Amino acid sequence: MDNRNTEELYSLGTISEIARQALKQLINEQKPAVPPLYEKAFYRTAISMGNSDLVDHLMAKMPTGQAATVLIEKLAFMMSGLDENMKYYRQGIDVHSEQISDHQAKIKKLVAPETWDELEKHLTGVLVANDQMKQRVVEAEQRIQEQENNVSQLQHKIRFDPLTGALNRYALDEDISAEFSRSKRYIRPLSIVMADIDYFKKINDTYGHAAGDEVLKAFVMLVRKSLRDVDNVYRYGGEEFVIVLPETPGAGGVIAAERLRKNIEKHTLKHKTDSSLKILITASFGVASYTDGDPNYHSIIDRADAALYRAKNSGRNRVEQAF
Repeated sequence: MDNRNTEELYSLGTISEIARQALKQLINEQKPAVPPLYEKAFYRTAISMGNSDLVDHLMAKMPTGQAATVLIEKLAFMMSGLDENMKYYRQGIDVHSEQISDHQAKIKKLVAPETWDELEKHLTGVLVANDQMKQRVVEAEQRIQEQENNVSQLQHKIRFDPLTGALNRYALDEDISAEFSRSKRYIRPLSIVMADIDYFKKINDTYGHAAGDEVLKAFVMLVRKSLRDVDNVYRYGGEEFVIVLPETPGAGGVIAAERLRKNIEKHTLKHKTDSSLKILITASFGVASYTDGDPNYHSIIDRADAALYRAKNSGRNRVEQAF
């Protein structure tokens, strides 16, 4: 591996231009230039400008998870380019074959019969070759489409928890960073809810881990049914979840959390292998909202977590708001 600094391998002008174009892309997309979004834009721009080697060099210095994310983004960009190229080739073959077919009658009138007989054989051979080539291109397009689907699945796996279908910690870091930046820049409300399923270990010990998994999935389903389209639920770890509520002040966050609490409390989950067993679940919630004094989104999460801790210590199945 080349241990030289990035600046020694790539000109400052090249890196600066990539950075400038990446920032321009975010501005055009009306997205904040927060680290997660800016990094993605930088790598995407570097690839589109023909600097894949720079991306590879930077990936070698990244944590494994982050490098995998960039690699999948790179694959998605490459697959998109291949798809367009194949479409262009196929259309070119069609145009070429159409031109030959359209001009055959004219050519036949302009040449002697014996010349035309020989020429027709060659033209027919070209048309047959074009058909064969087009078939190969169509097959290549199908393979590319399959790979694009695989890349899409990988992109989904990067952001979603495989068990519950909730967004994961990586997605939370990316999304909440953007929401925090937007709230800070435009002075807009933002609330974060920390949620924890009560007595989850007891559920696992009593009904088994398979039942515990069903409880987690049911919890996410119930939360999603109660949220707006702009809200999102993220699995934070184990039985703990984070709910991000854009454009929601503190009072609205408490109302939303209380609605979630009631919906979960009245839900009865049937045991998968023994329908006579019914599992009742409750959850505790901590709510915190953005303030001018928050230096970053971590401070909001910390306050929501402290409020959740109070809810757990005050009897569970309740909502507490951060001070």
